[in-house]
Amino acid sequence: MSEYFPVQKTILSQDALKDRILPLYDLPKDHTIRFFHNGLNDTYKVENGTDSYYLRIYRYEWRSKDDINSEITLLNHLSKNKKISVAVPVQKIDGEFITEINSSEGARYATLFKSALGSKKRLNDKRSYNYGKTVARIHKQSDKLEPMNRLHIDLEHLLDEPLKHVKPFLSKRKDDYRYLTETSKSLKKEIKKLLSKKKGEWGICHGDFHSSNIHFDEKDDLTVFDFDCFGYGWRAYDIAVFLWSCGSFSSWSKKDKTRRTRLWNSFLKGYNLERKLSDNELKAAYLFVPIRHIWIMGLHTHGSKVWGSGWIDDEYFNELIGFVRKWIENYKVLPK
Repeated sequence: MSEYFPVQKTILSQDALKDRILPLYDLPKDHTIRFFHNGLNDTYKVENGTDSYYLRIYRYEWRSKDDINSEITLLNHLSKNKKISVAVPVQKIDGEFITEINSSEGARYATLFKSALGSKKRLNDKRSYNYGKTVARIHKQSDKLEPMNRLHIDLEHLLDEPLKHVKPFLSKRKDDYRYLTETSKSLKKEIKKLLSKKKGEWGICHGDFHSSNIHFDEKDDLTVFDFDCFGYGWRAYDIAVFLWSCGSFSSWSKKDKTRRTRLWNSFLKGYNLERKLSDNELKAAYLFVPIRHIWIMGLHTHGSKVWGSGWIDDEYFNELIGFVRKWIENYKVLPK
């Protein structure tokens, strides 16, 4: 056979990355590299004594070079604000930030980031309060940037596209797919009643502001990382991801609901200190939680060609669709 068989995704050799990519940076000598995480992109951890970095290899056709340049521009802009801590990109010796790699599936891009300060910690009232302040500061600071060519986190992105990816997986569960499509129509209708695209209400969003993308230091100050999903969207969605992360992995017990409400109120107190949320934005945040869960289903099903689909089974859909139903029922976010 003279031709290579087409591939969906390759895992790049960590040894080759050490030999070919890391020398492009002015890094301390004797650093180690190891494959760290297979997610939306591939992440490699680079270490040398007390210095650590993360090398991100973007998935083929996931982000364009312009998309990545926009992410770098945003991070460098945010880092100029002394009250905002983000994991910044590392410049290469030639002054550039991006390296193109000719992989088996086609062109992929590599970018190195400094490690986020601190570590992952369980949320409490103080951390949630600081979290809210930081999110608001990022929203305000990013409004100072000139418009960039980046994805829009709108209702098509959050609902229409995900439902297309979910549909084949629910071919034997037509009632569930009908429920998701009808619920999505109702959620879109309510969002359109509440929100506009005026500046402040709509703007640059991190897009994935859950607690796994946050590190806290010993003073509970935080550093934000992984802006790969950033785009232009409603700030109510960005804050709703925090609320979603407080609820999507816990039970519906009175204790868990009370904790969720307490953390959310602490977050809002911090956010409102920096940027005042409108009543409509607060109402919309509760609508965006089930919207976020539908988006997650679309992300998982669409990505299954790379991650595999064995885990996307009846139990998976029972849990995720069940959460959508429970949230809408418990918080009465849709009119009857």
